[in-house]
Amino acid sequence: MLDPLIQNAMRLYQAGQVPEAIETCRRILGITPQHFGALYFLGSVLLQTGQFDEAEKILARAADAEPKNVDAWYGRGCALYRLNRREEAIVCFDRAVDIDPDFAEAFTNRAVLQLELDRAEDALASCDRALAAKPDFVLAIINRGNALAALKRYEQAISSYDKALAIAPDLPEALENRANAVFEMGHATRCPPGYMRRLFDGFSVDYDAKMVDALGYRAHLHLRTLADRVMPDAAAPMRILDLGSGTGLVGEEFKALAKGGRLDGIDLAPRMIEVARIRGIYDDLILADLEDALAADGLAYDLILAADTMIYLGDLAPTFTGVAKRLEPGGRYLFAVEAKQGEGWEQTPDNRFRHSLVYLKDEAARVGLEFVCSIDCILRQQANVPVDGFAVALRKPA
Repeated sequence: MLDPLIQNAMRLYQAGQVPEAIETCRRILGITPQHFGALYFLGSVLLQTGQFDEAEKILARAADAEPKNVDAWYGRGCALYRLNRREEAIVCFDRAVDIDPDFAEAFTNRAVLQLELDRAEDALASCDRALAAKPDFVLAIINRGNALAALKRYEQAISSYDKALAIAPDLPEALENRANAVFEMGHATRCPPGYMRRLFDGFSVDYDAKMVDALGYRAHLHLRTLADRVMPDAAAPMRILDLGSGTGLVGEEFKALAKGGRLDGIDLAPRMIEVARIRGIYDDLILADLEDALAADGLAYDLILAADTMIYLGDLAPTFTGVAKRLEPGGRYLFAVEAKQGEGWEQTPDNRFRHSLVYLKDEAARVGLEFVCSIDCILRQQANVPVDGFAVALRKPA
């Protein structure tokens, strides 16, 4: 039977009176420092309210008070995980499964940590133990897929994600990780949005230095050169949309043409948008996948730009369709791609995409855009090798 004071603390917590619930537990511990019920409940409340450091200390005391209590070890492991003390967290989860060999959640959390420590084989074994105890545990199924993907066993990973989706069809993690596995196999039509978001958020702060200074990135300048060639009389005010606006390199080159009109940007990486916003040149920065944003109803633009963006899309049909929809009659679409000879498009070993001029012309014609011209250019350096590209101009008939 629960101590009446612990029952009171629980009622306070359930009523949203968290500070009062915490204080009730502390009063109990002031009288009985090793009171397990107070220690465990207080540690759990601190964990759930994000006070991880104190939660870990309290739950460690709970585990000391009752060394055979599986929940105390598991809770402490969760707190250590949130503190990024991974090896210590694994020890706690190990203690939990020693006490309860069928504790699927502990095995699954251990697998997550083992993956973060690049121990994919160990993670796979942990997931198998979890699923032996709880065969339909979706999180274990997904993490099994993650372990298989880390081992580059992509077909098996996809089977795991499909099993998870059969149980929970709209689970975002399963959908995203499945798309990533298909992409890694070279069977995708574009980079998955989640992959791109993590990629660009990861180096948003020093993107300009890495791209422009270290890799000699020039696509934004090539678009400006192309604009001068195909739009010699262009003048402000224009309505301009920057697809994959990133940190605003393209926007800086074209902001003068938007003076008195508007300059909008679309990007799916929140941290890139934060950096671009600091420039103070955009009227609106839209956090969205560009295919979805273009397909939606919205403003029409005189000029749409995409510099370091189309290289992450293979099949450009959705983008071209959206561009045709959102351009004003007579408006231009200027963009850069990695160059492919011959026909079609292909995924590169670096998980980008190349496009041929034949393909670009065919797609433009399909959506009613005129091919104006293209220029051969070097987009950047990759492993000290120049990356050939095309800067392309399309026009919507007036």
